[in-house]
Amino acid sequence: MIPTLVIGFGNPLMGDDGVGAVVVAELDQIGAPPGLRLSTLADVLYLSSAWRGEARVWMVDAVLRGAVPGAVHRFGHEEVLGIPQRHATVHHLSLAEGLRWIVHGCPAMAGVRFRLWGVEPESVEPVEALSPVVARAAGTVAREIADVFRDSCRQCRPRSDDNRAESQMSTRPEILE
Repeated sequence: MIPTLVIGFGNPLMGDDGVGAVVVAELDQIGAPPGLRLSTLADVLYLSSAWRGEARVWMVDAVLRGAVPGAVHRFGHEEVLGIPQRHATVHHLSLAEGLRWIVHGCPAMAGVRFRLWGVEPESVEPVEALSPVVARAAGTVAREIADVFRDSCRQCRPRSDDNRAESQMSTRPEILE
């Protein structure tokens, strides 16, 4: 099992911007698998305070890409870190720029593998609920994250054939001439 931190970003008081927090709540409700730690944060700059040495950090956030509301965008490690900063102020860092600064400022996080599930919002306005289409996407993302984590755990386990082969191996040291 690879310890993994799942972070839901966003502001639950701003409609669909709170999708990250809803996904984390749904993962908690369905029962996050062991090894999957859940957290919510309002801003990426708090990531290093939530991190406890996990090898992977998976994130969920509202992401504007011009797709239909509720569309789920999936970004691997290199894609997340490669997202350009669209404005020239340090007071409003993008998720990707914040990650780059965190990795630079916290060398222990340099080996962390990031992944992002971005959900296209329908509305980002002062309201304490997701739009119906984004709420459905949140449930889909929560189940997908749990499934991806379980699948990655299965890939890490030795197969039963490997165990049999190991048990049939001699415990005596091999003598090389």
